[in-house]
Parts: sequence; C-alpha cells; structure tokens
Amino acid sequence: MQGAKKPNPSHRAPVGVLTAKPIALRLLTEERSALEQAALAEGRSLASQARIFFLQGLNEYQRNRSA
Repeated sequence: MQGAKKPNPSHRAPVGVLTAKPIALRLLTEERSALEQAALAEGRSLASQARIFFLQGLNEYQRNRSA
C-alpha cells in the first residue's frame, strides 16, 4: 500500500506565483520573531507565512479603500 504523496517543500508557492521575482521585506526584530512563531505554529516557511499576512493586509486595505 502506497502512502499519500508528500508535498515537495521547494514547490510550496501556489501555481502562478512569481517565484523568480522575490520581494525583500525588512522587519524589526520583534516583527521577525512574531513571523517565525506564526510560521512554526502553522508549519509554514517564513516566506509562505509572510505572503499570507500580506494577503490578509491587502484584503483589509482594499476593503477600507472601497468604504
């Protein structure tokens, strides 16, 4: 019996994400620590967790602009 295929950690970004065009993000020590804790808690890479936070913030920003 074969087990479920494990995801390849080098391909964690969703299809279509511009992996060849990364964006640098500078964080304060406390911000980086919070990001690391969140990523560890959710089993994600720092980049993946930062992207999730960005998308949540972008969504809130767009809602506020349209209000």
